[in-house]
Amino acid sequence: MSLRAQGLRTWLLQRLSAVYMAIYSLVAISWLSINPPLDFPTWQAVFAHPLTNMFTQLFIFLLLAHAWVGVRDIFVDYVHHAPTRFILLLLVSTMQLMLAIWSFMALYSVVQL
Repeated sequence: MSLRAQGLRTWLLQRLSAVYMAIYSLVAISWLSINPPLDFPTWQAVFAHPLTNMFTQLFIFLLLAHAWVGVRDIFVDYVHHAPTRFILLLLVSTMQLMLAIWSFMALYSVVQL
């Protein structure tokens, strides 16, 4: 099996992103159960730390990549009309790009270096 195989790369991306998202979620839930932030300034302080911000950005990027692979596979398997599939993939990718930009702007606005 070649490393250039598209299926192997997407399979690996799905598995690695799922592992990272699971670890991030467990750490976040554990931290939030010990230190529940009650107001907006506390939340802002949590995400102002560069490491928290970086790990959260990576989580969002991997979440979008994970979703992209799944949605792409579903469209490839079940939407047989190529122009329709292209339009659907274009809409999903545009939406995901907008979400990525929005999340980057929201998280970058509070970071303190």
